[in-house]
Amino acid sequence: MFGSRVIQLASMGWSLSVVALVLKSGLLVALVAPPDGKQDPLSVSIPVLKQSEVFKAAAVGEAGITPNEVLAWRVIFNSPDRYSVFRDLLATGSTSGRLYALARLWFGNADEFVAGAKKLRTEGGMITTVRGCIVSSESLGGLIDEIAAGDWSREFLAAGRVIMVR
Repeated sequence: MFGSRVIQLASMGWSLSVVALVLKSGLLVALVAPPDGKQDPLSVSIPVLKQSEVFKAAAVGEAGITPNEVLAWRVIFNSPDRYSVFRDLLATGSTSGRLYALARLWFGNADEFVAGAKKLRTEGGMITTVRGCIVSSESLGGLIDEIAAGDWSREFLAAGRVIMVR
């Protein structure tokens, strides 16, 4: 009985030590530093999407965790400056960042969405995606078709739950 308590205390001590080392090491520091030292959620979210290299679903990995890109998309989606931010992202973002912008513009002006989708479609090519536990390379045109159907926008808002919009 005494031996099992010692093992439990030693295990807990070990776990706390590991957590303390990880926190002290800086491994949990944000990958994208906000510009000009700003710490508001919008200024942190913009570079996350602008520099994104992978187009991710709302739930990824075995645990179904919501990735930073989707969280950033939601912050921008709910901000008062959302239209200008997503328009800028469509013009200046990475390929996956522009896909995230299209997913938001799907809710807005249909002409603006169509023009942005057409421009991005002409680039063609493949992009890395993550859907659940599956990492794959998908055609840009196929993803734009899925965005045009509203699939990605609904998913980003509902975190994998089906919701009816439009």
